Amino acid sequence: MSSHAVKKNLSGMQVLKTLGVLLEGDFTMQQLIEKLNQNETRPVFNNSVISKYINTCRQCGIEIPKIHNKYMVARIPFGLNMTSDEQGLLYNMQTIVRNHMSSRQNKIFDSFMEKINKFSNKQIVRIEKKSSKYFHEAFDKAIQEKRKIRLLFKAKMEMECVPVSIDRHNSKTYFNVQFQNKTRMIAEERLAGLEILREKFIEKINDQVVIYKLTGDLAYKYTLRENESYMSRFEDWCTISNHGENKELLFSRLLRYGSSCVILNPKEYQKEMMLMLDSTLSNYGV
Repeated sequence: MSSHAVKKNLSGMQVLKTLGVLLEGDFTMQQLIEKLNQNETRPVFNNSVISKYINTCRQCGIEIPKIHNKYMVARIPFGLNMTSDEQGLLYNMQTIVRNHMSSRQNKIFDSFMEKINKFSNKQIVRIEKKSSKYFHEAFDKAIQEKRKIRLLFKAKMEMECVPVSIDRHNSKTYFNVQFQNKTRMIAEERLAGLEILREKFIEKINDQVVIYKLTGDLAYKYTLRENESYMSRFEDWCTISNHGENKELLFSRLLRYGSSCVILNPKEYQKEMMLMLDSTLSNYGV
């Protein structure tokens, strides 16, 4: 039986070239243009052409989000079907590399793990000091794409939840999530990894307006959030209107201000805040 040459589709080849470069790392549009034109006899890739090819990949089920102005392959639907045992083996290998090999070998292994993640049916970002930036980006990506996440704790437990925001307090990082209709603040130091799930969540709209008063140095130094505005402002006190912030997150933040902060409206928030303050003080025997 004689073989026949298969006619190559030029556009199809260019789509695969684009995907091939994207699998090498995370790149801006300008970087993609430069990389893709390197091996061409004349420049054939531009912003419009690459955007079209990226959309073609997306239509094939390949997840290519744009985060911090960079395009990245997050998941390939026809990737490796890794079992939990295989994932555990990779994690053990990572531990050995971390503890017994050079920084250069660690970088090589990190690059290898990133490639595995792109082709794996489960995208898990391990949380370590060296890779915390990637974990934060993955958390932000899940928020942007409105996808649920699974947090993996060092204590071997898991939590499937909705990502809300990242917060810093007393030099510690906290991940705010919705779990069983309640907001939880999870300290980064408690976590071992994060998995972005396919399931999407519906964002709840909060129209509640909260008015609170700040006094002393806090009133002078305070920086407004995006959802806030001043109602009145003087040298040693001010009133602020806060629109739509999650109640639990707002309370957690305002409690840190202690006696320098008082909620004025709504009255039910004022009562809840006072009860929380009383409870906190009683825990310290005050």
